[in-house]
Amino acid sequence: MLRKSAMVTCVVLPVVAAALPAAPDARAQEYQLVPSWPNFPEGMFFGTDGGFADPAAREAAAQRRREAMAAGGQEPTPLPAEPGPQVYGTGVSGIAIDNEDQIYVFNRGVQTILVFDREGDFVRGGGERDMQGEQVMGGWLHSGEVDWEGNVWVVERRNQRILKFEPTLERVVMQLGTTGEAGNDATHFSDPSGISILRNGNIVVTDGYGNNRVVLFSPEGRFIRQVGLGAGGSDDVGTGPGEFDLPHQAALDADDNIYVVDRENRRIQVFDKDLNYMREFANEGWNPWDIAISREGDDGFGYIADHATEEVHKIQLSDGKILATWGKRGLGPGEFDWVHGMAVDSRGAVYAADTYGQRVQKFVPVPGSETTNR
Repeated sequence: MLRKSAMVTCVVLPVVAAALPAAPDARAQEYQLVPSWPNFPEGMFFGTDGGFADPAAREAAAQRRREAMAAGGQEPTPLPAEPGPQVYGTGVSGIAIDNEDQIYVFNRGVQTILVFDREGDFVRGGGERDMQGEQVMGGWLHSGEVDWEGNVWVVERRNQRILKFEPTLERVVMQLGTTGEAGNDATHFSDPSGISILRNGNIVVTDGYGNNRVVLFSPEGRFIRQVGLGAGGSDDVGTGPGEFDLPHQAALDADDNIYVVDRENRRIQVFDKDLNYMREFANEGWNPWDIAISREGDDGFGYIADHATEEVHKIQLSDGKILATWGKRGLGPGEFDWVHGMAVDSRGAVYAADTYGQRVQKFVPVPGSETTNR
């Protein structure tokens, strides 16, 4: 059984050659790991205290799920495993950042949302209960986001809903989707995967695992439109512009252009704020699971969680060219086990969450290696 990793010493991670050449005006860049981030209060941890089964056991569990789904069943919702660990469904599911550079960790554990400042000090936690007082962690958190007013949104994949918490994390003030009911209409999701909030308050949901669609809602939760091959569902897999094979996550630039991770098509599709298709880009061999863009969104860069090689890439948003790469598969310093969530703060520090690694790691540019985009 794999145990939670101890805090690590600082290491400098060399940049790997990019699959595509960097822009001519960009210098090579390196990132280094910030040691002992975050600073946990005594008794606090991410994920589950017992660790995870090894990769072979996890793959066997995943194969059983795939076979159940192929036979027309539903993916089973993991139940809390006491005293041992869960094989699937715990760990760190995602991260987000607010206007004050506070990092929100969406945790598949007893502590549902944990907030840290840029230095890694614990600020607050919460988000354990929904409007009815039921425990949120039972819905298997997949990701989350912080909107422009500081409200915190949580995607509960298996509960078929998205909850909006007030900034204190003490109270749910809005819900999208119908609790426990899958569907593909204006009031239902089927295993939703991600959420982004535009500056005008409109809401973008990647309804990815059961439905292959991206949905736009008003600030009040009114359905506006969707994009995808059809109404949504497993049969709506497509490879054309505005079609998806598991839209997984999304991020916004300064103009509220929406960069959607089309996971199994291994590409990023770009839409305007009204969900009109603009363009797409990809790199050979990658499998992006998440994309992060700074809150300002005006520097032209994005950061990709690449599950194919368990690496992080810094990319140029104009064309997807890779400017820097670091990390590898593993549980050591600067390594990842299912890198699943990304965030970048106002100073250019990059935060990466890996589900089975049960941690968030912070990386900063090596002085003198900063990338320019003039």
